Amino acid sequence: MNQEKIRNKKLLGKHNKSYANPIYLDGFQPEDYLIIDIRHPYDHAQAHIKGTLNVVDLDKIAKIAQENEDKKILLHCYSGHTASVYGSELVLAGLENIYYLDENILDFESFGIKMVNEKE
Repeated sequence: MNQEKIRNKKLLGKHNKSYANPIYLDGFQPEDYLIIDIRHPYDHAQAHIKGTLNVVDLDKIAKIAQENEDKKILLHCYSGHTASVYGSELVLAGLENIYYLDENILDFESFGIKMVNEKE
């Protein structure tokens, strides 16, 4: 991305700033996104949003986003911090369909977001 576009981009987010689009739990509809859980595979196996992909490699995430340009790619981690950093990197690489969950995973249950384990 050229320097002019970078300068004109605005950092977004209430908790964790990013060039990607922040999403919050209030009104969150998981089915609206292709969700990529960027947490450690062990943690993903213990509990994750149903239907999420578990991918931690930024290049692989970029490839998924490029192959799904018509979908909203939502990154989520433990607190939103790593997702915001990955989101910025992907946006600065020229991807526009990148969103990140700017929330803490500990708050999911109170907003009705059901977590499942790998057996479910």
